[in-house]
Amino acid sequence: MSRNSLVYKFVLLGSDLCYRKGGLSNSPLFQFLKVYYSDHELLALNSAQLDQHRKISTEFLLIETPSSLNKDQLSGIHYQKAVLFDESDCWWFNETQEQQEFLRSLTDLVLKTHVDRSHTHSFRLGTLPTYRKKKLQQCLRWKAMMEAIFGKRSQRNIDLFFIGAPTRLQTSTEGSSRDYNQRLEWLSEVMAKDFPYRFEGGFDGTNRRLIKTFEQEDGDLSPYLASRRYNFYSYFNQLCHSKVALVPTGFARWTYRHYEAVYAKSVMLSTDMSNVELFVPLPPHIINVPDHAPLLPYIEQGIQMFDGQSDLLEENVKFLELYYDNGRFSKRRLKPLERFLLQLEQI
Repeated sequence: MSRNSLVYKFVLLGSDLCYRKGGLSNSPLFQFLKVYYSDHELLALNSAQLDQHRKISTEFLLIETPSSLNKDQLSGIHYQKAVLFDESDCWWFNETQEQQEFLRSLTDLVLKTHVDRSHTHSFRLGTLPTYRKKKLQQCLRWKAMMEAIFGKRSQRNIDLFFIGAPTRLQTSTEGSSRDYNQRLEWLSEVMAKDFPYRFEGGFDGTNRRLIKTFEQEDGDLSPYLASRRYNFYSYFNQLCHSKVALVPTGFARWTYRHYEAVYAKSVMLSTDMSNVELFVPLPPHIINVPDHAPLLPYIEQGIQMFDGQSDLLEENVKFLELYYDNGRFSKRRLKPLERFLLQLEQI
C-alpha cells in the first residue's frame, strides 16, 4: 500500500443531493460511530472532496443516498465492503433506475432509519442508528434528581397527551390521494366535546405557513391547535404527567416520540408498528392501534395498564437501557455496536 494512502475503519461519503447543517460529520450515523471509534478511524467526505490522486483505504465505505456518484469518482478509494445509507424517513428510493443499477454494482445493502416490511424493495434493507440530541438525557437527569429528592410520584393529572405538527404518512409513490393523516384522525376523536378523558395538547400552531398548507386539504384546523406552546423540556415534562402518550404517524411510521414516551413511563398508544423494524427495537409493552380504528377502546386499555400494571412501564425502560445509557448511545452499551456490525458482516 502506498505510503500516502490514508487508512480508516469507516469512510462516510455524503450525498451531493442533500443539505445538512454542519455537514456529514453532524449526521446521526457519524455521531453514532464517534461513540465507539476514534477520529483516526473515521472520515466524512462529500463528492466534491474526492480526488483520484488522494488514495484512501477503508474497511467500510458508507455511501449516503440519493447519490449521483459514478465509477470514476470512486477510483481513489479502496474499500473492502460498501454499504448505502439513507437518513431520510421515506421508505422508497429516490434514485433513477440507472443510478440504482450503478449503486447495486457496489452493494445490495441499504441502511435506513426504519424498514417497513409492508412495502417491497429491490435492495436488502437494514436499519440505521438514530441519534437523539442531549435534551432527552438532560431531562432524564433532572427527572432522576427530582425523584431522589421528592420520591417517585405515581399520580398523573392528565390522561392523554400529544403535541406535534400536522403531517401525513405517504403510503404510495403514485400521488397524495392515499396519504394518511392519522394525527388529525386521532385529534378529531380526543378533542371532541363529549370525549370522556382529559386530553392535553393538539397541533403545534407555531408554523402558520404549515398550518395553512394543510388547511387547503383538511379544512379549518383551528379547533385542533394546542392552547399553549411547548419546547422540548415542557413537552417531556408533560409526557411525564400523562398516563397515556399518543404516538400517531409522522411523515413515517416511527418517530422519536416512541422512545421519549417510554422514558416518560407513559403507556404508549402507537400507530401500528407491527411491520416496522427499528435499529433500537421498541419494548414489548406498547399498544399498537390499527389504521382508521376507533381510538377509545385502546385508550381505555392504556388507562387500565397505567393504573394496574405500572411495572410493565418500568420493564419498558429497562429494555431500552440495553441499548441506551440514559437515553444516549454509550461505550458502556456495546449491544448497539454489535447490532450495527452484524448487519455489515452479512454483505
